[in-house]
Amino acid sequence: MIIRLLEDNDRSHVENIMASHPLQFPKFIIEKYPLRWSDFLEKQDHKICGYYVAHTHIVLGHAGYIFDVEKRLYEIVGVAVHKESQRKGIGKGLLDTICNQVHLLGGNKVILQTLGHVGNENTLTFYRNIGYEQVDFEKDFFETDYHRVTFVKKLS
Repeated sequence: MIIRLLEDNDRSHVENIMASHPLQFPKFIIEKYPLRWSDFLEKQDHKICGYYVAHTHIVLGHAGYIFDVEKRLYEIVGVAVHKESQRKGIGKGLLDTICNQVHLLGGNKVILQTLGHVGNENTLTFYRNIGYEQVDFEKDFFETDYHRVTFVKKLS
């Protein structure tokens, strides 16, 4: 497996991976990514954002980061792994790559926000198991029954 920066021809593959996880990526979340990817591919300003894919001969997963000006923190976004490739270290590898990049950019912690509704418990457990600390739970944040859970991880 290779982890590299997102390329234009990866976009449809990543959207398909996201769409295959409707509990984690409802349509209103997926719709945010084409513009984010376009901005990244056009500007390539790694201080603002970065998007990575894990692949072999196909794209297996995706994760990115954006700088949240209000919080003055880098936020991890869009973590998704192909269903048949889960539990093989791909998500952790992507997150480790992002944390290393954020650390190189001077960040000392990252924030990660995900959905906390029924059916997404495995995602929350995954983040806890790899060192992310839950710091907030906002009920009905996105819409009814779509809660937002916030995690942070200190970088060293």
